Amino acid sequence: MTRKLIALFAAGLLLWAAIAAVAQDKAAETKKSFDYVGVDKCKICHKADQTHPTWLLTKHAKAWESLDSAAQKNPDCVGCHSTGKLPTGELLTGVQCEACHGAGSAYKTMSIMKDRAQSVANGLLIPDENTCKKCHNEKVPEQFRPKEPYNFAKMMETGIHAHPAKDAKKTK
Repeated sequence: MTRKLIALFAAGLLLWAAIAAVAQDKAAETKKSFDYVGVDKCKICHKADQTHPTWLLTKHAKAWESLDSAAQKNPDCVGCHSTGKLPTGELLTGVQCEACHGAGSAYKTMSIMKDRAQSVANGLLIPDENTCKKCHNEKVPEQFRPKEPYNFAKMMETGIHAHPAKDAKKTK
């Protein structure tokens, strides 16, 4: 009985360490030297072009609310159903703009956003298939997987913000 408890405790410690390491790697990968600003800052400019209003209609916008209270405490779920934390420590719930486009503290101004190269140099990420597959992958618990496998090309045709992606239209 004692050996089983020790083995169970050791397995729990290893699992906790693995989860912490993955979370730390994800945070380091997306944060670099930039801070998150949150969707309220993004919508200042992206309301008029309909990106923000149509994003509100997506599953990404409602990702946090799709979790029950236990899942909202599970690091495996939180990592894909939230965006990151503001410098104040406040969790940005839901899959907000910066979950895919990178922390926006250095590229959020209109003068920088008007120049794509300057935006990218200041932390703007241009999402690709690998960006999406960080969450849309085989690690999703089977009971929550969609009936069809994730199809990046199809997603780009239909759009991420509930309207077709601009770059997808250009490549047709």
